[in-house]
Amino acid sequence: MNPSEIGPEITAFLESQRNLVLGTLRKDGSPQASPVWYLWNGDAFVISTITATAKWWNLKRDPRASICVDDPATGQMVIAYGDAILELDDIWDRTRDLVAKYYLDDPDQVDPHMESIFEGQTRVLITVKPDNLITRSPDE
Repeated sequence: MNPSEIGPEITAFLESQRNLVLGTLRKDGSPQASPVWYLWNGDAFVISTITATAKWWNLKRDPRASICVDDPATGQMVIAYGDAILELDDIWDRTRDLVAKYYLDDPDQVDPHMESIFEGQTRVLITVKPDNLITRSPDE
């Protein structure tokens, strides 16, 4: 599926899921899978991490990424492929948007969470705008 064909049903699914699994390539070419928090912004997956992670270094070396978002209860899934864009600067607001997704029921916890994840670490963003999508609906 062309990413421009993402309709409201897939968008709602991506916005409702808690985690995705990010696939990257290690130096030796073997795969690495990393479950992460994410935000779907309408045309890209946004992931916050720190520079001390293998996924960050893997993507610095080779930006190719795969993404899997699934709901085991229904069987619905989205698989995406694309090159990661790595960002070090001006990431606070977009990281806050991502974190807010996980505190919808307790928005007062967003700022304390933000302070804790930025303290003493170099926080960065990984953005993957899919080149290709594979989807499966619950009724398929």
